[in-house]
Amino acid sequence: MNESTITRDLFRATEPNPWKPWLIASIAAIAILGIAIGLMFLLGLFEIPKDDPGAKTLAAALALIGSVLSAAVTLVGTVVKYSIDDRNARVAAIEAGRNYALALEAEKRNRIEAAIRAVDLLSENNKDSTQNQIGGALLALVSLGEFDLAVALLAQLWPTGLASSHVAEEVVRGALENGSESNQVSAGSVLLQNAERIQMKDGHIWPIPNMGWRTDLPQNCRLGLVLAAAKWMKSQIAKNPNALPDAAVVLYQAMADPDPILKDIAAASLRPLVQALPETFWIYTGENRLTVKQIAKRLATFPDVPETNPGALFQSEIRKLLMQAPGGKK
Repeated sequence: MNESTITRDLFRATEPNPWKPWLIASIAAIAILGIAIGLMFLLGLFEIPKDDPGAKTLAAALALIGSVLSAAVTLVGTVVKYSIDDRNARVAAIEAGRNYALALEAEKRNRIEAAIRAVDLLSENNKDSTQNQIGGALLALVSLGEFDLAVALLAQLWPTGLASSHVAEEVVRGALENGSESNQVSAGSVLLQNAERIQMKDGHIWPIPNMGWRTDLPQNCRLGLVLAAAKWMKSQIAKNPNALPDAAVVLYQAMADPDPILKDIAAASLRPLVQALPETFWIYTGENRLTVKQIAKRLATFPDVPETNPGALFQSEIRKLLMQAPGGKK
């Protein structure tokens, strides 16, 4: 059952039919009582006794009839109770189904309202919408699982500054963790297009916790992420060429990716950094420290010359930035 197949008819209560169990119980009780009386009549238990033993026999027969009648009444009561319990259970099930349908309808309304509000924030009549309002709409879409719309809107809002980088991180992270494969690829593409916004004045964003890397994401999504990390590292080196950039943590882990293209881009981007910085330089990853020496050790397993065009381009651009820095190796 889903939102498109729910109708009121599916949850309409059926009228109970209490007369059937009553009728069955009554017939059964009458049959038992009739059989018992018939047997006692055939055995002569109802003949009027003329002596004391006969009176005792008649009393015993009447007691037996009473027991049979009591058993019949108990049977009727049991069947009636079962009928009532069954009806209550059916009513409870119907009510639960109705509540479920109402909950789905409410969720659908929330999705529609959030989507309308988010789209409305882009219209010409809402130019005064604040960054907080826009961010709230995007986060509402993410919480409702509307990753298609959330990522599409982010692609328009983030470059113009209408969506903050912190909100962008939550949208991209939500799509990577819970979205479809197409959502994940789109999220990686949006991050690549806005790689210069990963680094902020008060820190940085990255959609995978602890500047991590995920090999379970689609190949095109991982490609977008590794390219975004390489561009992010370029922007960090341009501002501070004498430090190990945060993006190096992501690229170091990307060197362990099973895809040779992604590994080559990551390795090529890190190679000039290893050649320019002392091996004792390190950066905190959120869990451990990563040193230039560790990066160099993993790089040693790669060819000295990049095997992909993006890898060669990033290596050349990053090396040029490092050489232009004061004290850089020429």
